[in-house]
Amino acid sequence: MKNWVKGSILAVMLAVGGFAGTAEAGGGEFKFAEEVKLISLDPQQIAGGGISYLRPVYETLLARTPEDGIAPLLATGYEVDGLTVTLTLREDVKFSDGERFDAKAVVASLMRGKEVGILTALKPIEKAEAVDDFTVKITLASPAPSLLSDFTSAPGMIISPKALEDPALDRNPVGTGPYVYNKEESREGEVRVYTPNPDYWDPDMIGLDRVEIWEMPDNTARFNALKTGQVDAGIWLANPQSAIIDKTPGLKLVQNGGGVSYFISILDREGTKVPAFGDVRVRQAIYYAIDRDAYVQAVDFGLSVPAFQPYPKGTWPHEPSLEGRYTYDLVKARALMKEAGYEEGFEFDMPSIPIFQPRLEALQGFLRDINITMNIVPVEPGTLARRSRTTDFPATNLVWNGARDPHYLTLWATAENAAFNPFKVKPSETMAKLSKEGVEAVGPEARAPFYRDMAKELADEAYMIFISATPVLFGVREEVINNPTLKYRPGEDTVYLRGLKMDN
Repeated sequence: MKNWVKGSILAVMLAVGGFAGTAEAGGGEFKFAEEVKLISLDPQQIAGGGISYLRPVYETLLARTPEDGIAPLLATGYEVDGLTVTLTLREDVKFSDGERFDAKAVVASLMRGKEVGILTALKPIEKAEAVDDFTVKITLASPAPSLLSDFTSAPGMIISPKALEDPALDRNPVGTGPYVYNKEESREGEVRVYTPNPDYWDPDMIGLDRVEIWEMPDNTARFNALKTGQVDAGIWLANPQSAIIDKTPGLKLVQNGGGVSYFISILDREGTKVPAFGDVRVRQAIYYAIDRDAYVQAVDFGLSVPAFQPYPKGTWPHEPSLEGRYTYDLVKARALMKEAGYEEGFEFDMPSIPIFQPRLEALQGFLRDINITMNIVPVEPGTLARRSRTTDFPATNLVWNGARDPHYLTLWATAENAAFNPFKVKPSETMAKLSKEGVEAVGPEARAPFYRDMAKELADEAYMIFISATPVLFGVREEVINNPTLKYRPGEDTVYLRGLKMDN
């Protein structure tokens, strides 16, 4: 199969905007509030959220279109032929440190990312080679249908070859993007500042004099910053503050496409640390014990819908028969606990970060009804995803992006070497077979039956317990609501900075 993309990147995504003055004025500042604390400015060390800190500096090989397709950026074209992906690169690009952007730089960046091992998307790459100065040949060890899509995010961010040798890369990012990191004006733990890249290859796409990304994991602080004008926009989960944004004069809540699902993951599903988790009846009892309708109203303030599987309605892997599969039923939940020999319950620890605390407190109450004691254990903000890759906890709680290719079910959860399967549990024969067939089929129509069956198998095994699904939410000030240059990409929790202009 061969696919080609030619031309310049499209100006995409859902425009939100409102903006006093004209977009042509340029200059100005854009200030964005991030709900996740910064852990690293090295894109290959990103294990959870916080990609907004990287977007001003690092460009990706490919970009998303408004229809969630693929458009060129650093790569002007691609060809897919079985387990080989060939990229044609732009020839007029330099890194902000003066290093040349070419095939050798791309190869060095991709192979370093594979070696680091955090970006799951790079694991299928067997090798990358420079065919000539501006052509890269990638050989895959196994099919990776999501690779091109992954190249629109952190796995596709290319780091300067010189910067790859910097032991302080986590605070000295060097990419090809429209802005450079201003270390002197940034304040650790508070705000990251970015200023124009004087050597950017597409200067017309620099519309700002300054970009600020504020670290604001506290919902109240982020809301107050938006309300008072300290920031122009911010990212939100469903919570009390986001629920009142639309009711606050001068503010608007924007619901971006794609969406994320919140779920509990039973990591110790063979019962190594917590024997009860090794019994599927206990895991199913937990599924039945959660009153999703009450949760949606009390915790997500009506901004979400109950979830029972990884993929929301309207996406091609969605399995309709799973809607309501685990409808709230305490009688059934208690019967399963008794049948499994755990009528008196048991106890386990669950990691928590501040933005998830209200969610876990609600779940803690539901589990108490079937005599399960869930101890909520705070972990350092920004470390939840990393800790969830270890055996520190028997279970965890994470979010699943509904726009993610279903191949990630294998890469993240079901395979023995999956990123979030730290106890190395082998998948069932059925799960392994469906996973293999799904990744080998070509095109959504052919792949859908395998992944829908995989979702049913996942529901039966009940170690990914889905709770609610929410659109990606942005809080935006009135001054930027009608700004035609403020744009979003489907399913992504950052604004699109190329071409963004502010008159302030």
